[in-house]
Amino acid sequence: MRILQIITVPFFTPRGTAFSSLDRTRALVELGHEVDILTYHLGEDVELPRVSIYRTPHVPLIRQLKMGPSLPKLFLDCLLALKTACWLWRHGPYDMVHVHEESSWWMAGLRWLYSGPVLYDMHSSLAEQLVSFGYREQAIVTRTFRWLERRALQRSQAVIVICPAIGEHVGRVTPEKPTVLIENMPVGWETPNPTDDDIAVVRSQFDLEGRRVLLYTGSFGENQGVELAVDAVKFVRTQFPDVAGLFVGGVGRDLARVEAYVAQRGLQDVIRLPGPRDPRKMPAFLRAAEVLLSPRLRGTNTPLKIYSYMASGRPIVATDLSTHTQVLNNDTAELVAPAAEALADGIIRLLNDPEHASRLAANALAKATEEYAFPVYVEKVAQAISLAISGRR
Repeated sequence: MRILQIITVPFFTPRGTAFSSLDRTRALVELGHEVDILTYHLGEDVELPRVSIYRTPHVPLIRQLKMGPSLPKLFLDCLLALKTACWLWRHGPYDMVHVHEESSWWMAGLRWLYSGPVLYDMHSSLAEQLVSFGYREQAIVTRTFRWLERRALQRSQAVIVICPAIGEHVGRVTPEKPTVLIENMPVGWETPNPTDDDIAVVRSQFDLEGRRVLLYTGSFGENQGVELAVDAVKFVRTQFPDVAGLFVGGVGRDLARVEAYVAQRGLQDVIRLPGPRDPRKMPAFLRAAEVLLSPRLRGTNTPLKIYSYMASGRPIVATDLSTHTQVLNNDTAELVAPAAEALADGIIRLLNDPEHASRLAANALAKATEEYAFPVYVEKVAQAISLAISGRR
């Protein structure tokens, strides 16, 4: 089939929805489809067979996008919506349009240009995201987002959700809508397992020889609880002075905020903040750690990092919130209250009890191997396409 895919994040950059969109594209290629991608001017091109990427015009003043809603993102979405309309007029028809996140909103308004099946890839409820980023439930913008989301769900033929909570949300809004749960793939799944030399390079590069490494990866948005992890490292060091933190990710103001917080806590020599790293190298970073951290405070979707953590064979400490417990349980992770002291206590339990830590890591790896392998992933994408194609036009 000939498929148009609309991606509303900088593509490709190392952030959750971009990773997820890339893996969806890989699955479409594996199934033999031809894919045209429309996206922002931001990001690096990826080379895949039968995949072409077309971008909105370059906007010099917008060099990156922070996580969450913003005026620059709204402006880029307007450009991308206009490009979508022009593209469908000039290059249609397509056998299916695969929309990610808010691109579903303008596709719902472009049915006069395209009447074929639309597959809505719902990585999150954007209305719920607004609340997570501090907007009031009854604010006009939140209610507008809910209306747009409901309209997009009603006008799509099938929906992909990345976690059970989003599936339940879709069920409440549009109970009869065909929905397929497709969890994310671990970052770096397509690369060979890291060698001992690869792991040694990471440790040497960040001066971690002889240190017990506590690793965090991902965005540094305020909902991610990175400051919680910083404080936890400080607590843990009272019992394990050889502990070091390696927090990989974060850009722009988010990274600057965490850097300032680390300095305020006097941990500049303890916590490394190298910024984003090559996704292909992430398995080596994970294997270089003794404990993996996911201190998220708010949100409903499961963090992408969790799937990578599970596949790494290293023990996980995560906050005991639904964002994590949709995938993790007490057999696969050390689940703790969302507080710095509780996070530190969980880390200390794992460091004091290597047998318990190894058992959690082995259980998580077994689940990741069985449930999140690429062939299983491709089958689920094929199921979603089939539901979209067979849905009412």
